[in-house]
Amino acid sequence: MRSRYTAYTRSDIGYIAATLAADQRAAFDPVAAEGWAARATWLGLRIVSTARGTESDADGVVSFVATYREGGKTIEHHEVSQFRRDAEGAWRFVEGDTRAVVTEPKRAVGAAKVGRNDPCPCGSGKKHKFCCGR
Repeated sequence: MRSRYTAYTRSDIGYIAATLAADQRAAFDPVAAEGWAARATWLGLRIVSTARGTESDADGVVSFVATYREGGKTIEHHEVSQFRRDAEGAWRFVEGDTRAVVTEPKRAVGAAKVGRNDPCPCGSGKKHKFCCGR
């Protein structure tokens, strides 16, 4: 899951296609995926939960939230993804149940403002002025 997120942040659509389950590749639209990956400013990935997916399992489920900015809005992409092992034992993405929620960071009452040169509160590791402060 983390490697697929990283591939999106790098617009490595070949990797995304290669990690799909064989029966899912025909429905994959690499042009749309590349457009989304390029338009988004990726802010972070949070794994919410996992089920199965250990060395002895043939399938697994990952619930996650990928946060990105697009069109001046912060978007939280919530997804529950299904994975399964292929014949060689590699994990492949089968399908995801998704929803996107447009959010804007909320400040606690009385919280100090984030300065331009302060670390960005989204956790990206960048200065605020180069991240969410744009």
